[in-house]
Amino acid sequence: MQKSGKGKRKRKNKIDKLTVVLIVAMISVSVLTCLFIKMLLELNGKSADEEEKSTTEEAYSEDTGEPGSVTDFGWSEDIGKADRDEEREYVEKNLYDSWYNTDIYRALCEDVPDSYFEKVCFLGDSRTMGLLEYSVIPEWHGFYKVGSTAAAACIERAYTIDGENMMNILDIISNVDYDIYYVGYGTNELGYGDPDKFIEELKVVIDTIKEYHPTATVYIENVLPMGERFSDNNPNFSNERAVLYNKKIKEMCKESKDLIYLDIASLMTDENGTAKEEYISDGLHYTPEGYRVIMNYIKSAVVERRR
Repeated sequence: MQKSGKGKRKRKNKIDKLTVVLIVAMISVSVLTCLFIKMLLELNGKSADEEEKSTTEEAYSEDTGEPGSVTDFGWSEDIGKADRDEEREYVEKNLYDSWYNTDIYRALCEDVPDSYFEKVCFLGDSRTMGLLEYSVIPEWHGFYKVGSTAAAACIERAYTIDGENMMNILDIISNVDYDIYYVGYGTNELGYGDPDKFIEELKVVIDTIKEYHPTATVYIENVLPMGERFSDNNPNFSNERAVLYNKKIKEMCKESKDLIYLDIASLMTDENGTAKEEYISDGLHYTPEGYRVIMNYIKSAVVERRR
């Protein structure tokens, strides 16, 4: 009997030891699991921080004109340092938020003479009309219509070259021959509420220019600001909408690689984000003096192809 009792105690001791081993093993696994999870969280956190830092640096690069990729207004290393520094200083001082591909173009860094406009064609709406008719340029060429949009211009036979035959803007483009084009649509399109649709329609005009004039230089003007009261009373034509459309226009120019985004809006915007009071007339259109200021800016924001 005693012998039997000792055997039971031995088996019990073995079971107790096995239980302890299992408990220790489970605790070890739990600790290792916790350490592994902690390591993963730290790695993910580090990755997120690096991604955020990278995103911030890219945004800073674009906003400040620091060297970056071509789409961030990068400055090619193939350009001589002295020339690059001179051009960069001029652009940052005079061209506001304009953009062009520096691998293809270089800024002239000076005002062009009136003779420059002999080889230029302007396309647009009533703001283009005001720009040309109130300018002091002796000779200019343009096709515009009050109230026009990029889409309407492609359909309406409202333009003429010879004063007799009426054409749409696409026919006009295929029948003229200029070296440089300034395209200024977008104001009337603000009422759409769909900037992506506007970009699609604008691309039709741009693609037609490229088709018939593949070596032409094409400037895309952004949407000018409205007067404060006009913007407040017309939500569909607000300055906030204009900012959104301009963002889309700039993105389109960057994606194309060879379009020039011409930021005229910043020139005419006050500290409150509305049109400068001294240059706006009816809230939508500008005064003769305002249009002359714009034309002088255009003369200073000219680029040429690198050789």
